[in-house]
Amino acid sequence: MSDCCKVNDSLPKEVHSCSTCGVVGKKLKTITLKSMLKPSSLELLNAELDHFFCSTADCEVVYYDSEKNSYTTSEIKVPVFQKEISLEAPVCYCFDWTKEKIQQFVTKEDKQNPIEHIRENIKANRCGCEINNPQGSCCLANVTKFITQIGG
Repeated sequence: MSDCCKVNDSLPKEVHSCSTCGVVGKKLKTITLKSMLKPSSLELLNAELDHFFCSTADCEVVYYDSEKNSYTTSEIKVPVFQKEISLEAPVCYCFDWTKEKIQQFVTKEDKQNPIEHIRENIKANRCGCEINNPQGSCCLANVTKFITQIGG
């Protein structure tokens, strides 16, 4: 399995909450922000600070740091699964599984199983979640949760 899909115990378990919604976010590696932020926002990044991902659906903040600076959905290069309602939104950023494609699998319009497909690619060490996925970690939990939400 690729390193990006392993549980990452190397990041300290610091607690910082989003200044907009108050929810405690998940600590990220700086590489995720470097790959996700639009150039104008990347110029403002303080790479020396700890950064966190806010997964709250109705909060515009995607990333924030330990000094309460934040980056919103408009500052990110891609739609953020947890915050985007469109069926075109990615759920798996590495292997192009959108909400719509997963819905087609659940309704039997598409025979390819997204979970099996993603696992095969993880096993072949092809995923790059830390740079492709705004949450900086593996998408399998999101894919599984979305399938369950839509009745799969």
